Amino acid sequence: MLLIVVLSLVSSLFYGTSDFLGAVAARRLSVLPATLVTYALGSVVIALALLPGGWSWSADAGVSGVLAGLFAIVGFITFYAALAIGPMSLLSPVIALIQALVPVTAALVTGQGLSPLGWSAVGLAVVATLLISRQHTDAPGRVTLPGAVLAVVSGVTLGASVVALDSSPQESGLLPAFLEMAVGLVVLSCLIGVLRLARREIPWLSGEAGTATDGPEAAAGTAEATAEPRAPRAAWAAAAGAGLLLGAANALLMLALHAGNLAVVSVLSSLYPLATVILAAVVLRERVARIQVAGIALALVAAVLLSLS
Repeated sequence: MLLIVVLSLVSSLFYGTSDFLGAVAARRLSVLPATLVTYALGSVVIALALLPGGWSWSADAGVSGVLAGLFAIVGFITFYAALAIGPMSLLSPVIALIQALVPVTAALVTGQGLSPLGWSAVGLAVVATLLISRQHTDAPGRVTLPGAVLAVVSGVTLGASVVALDSSPQESGLLPAFLEMAVGLVVLSCLIGVLRLARREIPWLSGEAGTATDGPEAAAGTAEATAEPRAPRAAWAAAAGAGLLLGAANALLMLALHAGNLAVVSVLSSLYPLATVILAAVVLRERVARIQVAGIALALVAAVLLSLS
């Protein structure tokens, strides 16, 4: 169990750092091109990891990877759409909660049991995710029906992508994770091409990208808005760094899923806002709310309990 916890937490750290860099890049570039670079570099990382071998092709592996890629890209698009509608401080914890609960439910249905201590730790980790994702606000506003629907779709599809990866055969190795990234890359490329041919822009995916990136990542929040403008080269470098970390995170997540329990891996990997909150506080000097500090403490307790279970 200790190895599973370590792999999941490191993947969470990489996901959170990738989100931070991606959010910083998206504030200087439009979201779709920046994310295309991120996906491209992530695909390269996993492709290189496939070179030494240790994987095999099968129909099940192919279906799992493609489904995971489709779920993940739908989750990404609806994630930005939900946060564009807002209020972010309410919708981002909802997305994080659903994203964590979908694999946990799948683990229960498929009989991936844990000890009482393990399930208690999973519950603590879910609560920690909610607290860490909660943004400070004095007037959160009202959740509209379209925002709520998009948040649910985002959380379900992001969680389903993890379930799809978990369903792949163990001997498939990192192949499903590569297919997930490759499918997302193809979909993003097609979407950008269609939008350019139609000469249309979507506000929450182009131009005002910074608005959408203030969600659960919390990476480029209000402090970034007052920071000195970064050069385009630095923004592209941030997008590339986000891609390298995303590819590594997906690889570690795949290894953790092959090695252990779906509920444990999914919940621990969903703690990615912890890294972005800390980076935003250190790099961008954002204020960390007390409720987020409590979430960080709960996350540490949950990780220790899971390793002991």
